[in-house]
Amino acid sequence: MGPLIAEDLAVSVMDALTSNICVVDLSGEILAVNRAWMQFSASNAGGAELAYLGTNYLNICRSSTGPASAEASEFSVGMHDVLEGRRDFFQIEYPCHSPTELRWFLARVTPLIQRPRANNAKDTKKIGAVVSHLNITDRKLVELEYARLASTDPLTNLPNRRFFEEYAKIELERLRRFQGAMSVLMLDLDRFKLVNDTYGHLAGDAVLKTVANRCKTAIRPSDLFARFGGEEFVMLLPETDESGAIVLAKKLCLMIESLKIKTDAGTLRVTGSIGVTSVTRKDRSISAAISRADKALYAAKSGGRNMVCIA
Repeated sequence: MGPLIAEDLAVSVMDALTSNICVVDLSGEILAVNRAWMQFSASNAGGAELAYLGTNYLNICRSSTGPASAEASEFSVGMHDVLEGRRDFFQIEYPCHSPTELRWFLARVTPLIQRPRANNAKDTKKIGAVVSHLNITDRKLVELEYARLASTDPLTNLPNRRFFEEYAKIELERLRRFQGAMSVLMLDLDRFKLVNDTYGHLAGDAVLKTVANRCKTAIRPSDLFARFGGEEFVMLLPETDESGAIVLAKKLCLMIESLKIKTDAGTLRVTGSIGVTSVTRKDRSISAAISRADKALYAAKSGGRNMVCIA
């Protein structure tokens, strides 16, 4: 096979691949791209149309701005390491959303090795790298849906206990670093077992869903409201001291007491008891604060229910 035919075949192979592919030299300059790369570049509103022949791909990544700029910066470091021989290959997953759809890609950089016809390993040399971007949106959407289901209570559609504890770890670390204030509320519906025993579990489910939906309207986007288990709920309130948490807790008690909950068994009314505590920088874990709030909740139950107690 002659050199010209081999070259044509290589171009045809690249164009047949669905991944976005480009070839760069050792400086990062783009030497060749396939058809998928050109089509994606032309349709991408983020400026990828600049990534054509003669453009330095490293510079494009380094000067990237916007939501994916962190990944672009990391990608440029990884690609540079491959070109310099510090890595055998590099890959990273990154988002590249368009105005009309969510998209994720797997970017991979592998060395481009030139081999003589005699296939003498001693004469091989690296002349650049091959960069591919594989669309992994379908897989990513499935992963995200599984993650959402794993972290969401199916009845109330609130975050579950597992998600709350993981999220609270992050907020507690942030509190340690930047100080500020944070509080935890434990909310339990009063005599909820009696609701289930008297009116049935479907009525009990309706009560839980209604209370959850109503309480969500009373909190800020930065607050986290989760179902902790059974008829018990928990709230994490960043940038909220104890006095602010007490104000919210009393408001929630009044809201729950005023609800007229429609169920198949008729209109029901319930009340809730709430325990409040501040989270401090000395707390070794969020479970310490939860334990205090739980004791305060027990005091509210013992003190007559439908009230707020402080740890």
